[in-house]
Amino acid sequence: MKTYFNILFLLSLSTFVFGQETGRLNITSTPEGCWVRIDSILVGKTPLTDLEVAAGNHNVQIYPPQNGIWNVETRELTVTVSPNRSESLNATFANPVYINCVPYGAALYSDTSFISKTPVYLSYDEHHGQSFRLVKKGYKSYEFVLNSPNAVIAQLEKDDSFIATQHQPELLGVIPKQHFKSKFTLLAVSVATHWASFYLKNVADKKFEKYERASDPVLIDQYWNSTKKYDRLADISLGVSFASLAGLIYMVIWQ
Repeated sequence: MKTYFNILFLLSLSTFVFGQETGRLNITSTPEGCWVRIDSILVGKTPLTDLEVAAGNHNVQIYPPQNGIWNVETRELTVTVSPNRSESLNATFANPVYINCVPYGAALYSDTSFISKTPVYLSYDEHHGQSFRLVKKGYKSYEFVLNSPNAVIAQLEKDDSFIATQHQPELLGVIPKQHFKSKFTLLAVSVATHWASFYLKNVADKKFEKYERASDPVLIDQYWNSTKKYDRLADISLGVSFASLAGLIYMVIWQ
């Protein structure tokens, strides 16, 4: 009976010892200061050296830096850690190239493929050496080759031939100049959307402040997406306000 209990004790002890076997992880990134989660648990920022973890398979998520604008994809890696062994992981995040033009809102094409409206960020590593074209109605096309990670800010030239061939805008022929209600409606829309733009911009600013203070990667993504959303809505509201004001000015002048 004593021998039986000794065997049980040794089996229990070996199970406990093997269950506690650990290895070490070294995690680096370019640039440094990236948040790291191991098996969904936030463990700190890179570089992490001699991080003790349980032996076995682990899922490692490395997030892009908090400061500055970077490609927003997350690096997700699977690593097998052996007992008393050390494993190393590295993630590299490329700072994207900023592309814009004056005036903004031009369509960016790569060959015949539409990419986005300016302003836009592109991965330099992915698009290095490619030819691009900026197209905006009423302006000459602007072509360039992405040979540098520096920002591209294009000054678009007006297309005189396009302006000369244009007819009177439809807006001028549609608005009933003689009606007071039309003028009042345009004024009300202009004022309301202008105030809406001001309100949405304040909301965006508050979201951005929370984004700057946040430390959890999930909240960082949430606040950043909210900031972009309300900024976009503010720009749309302001555009509607200016369009309504332009229509009102036309009606007053040509009454």
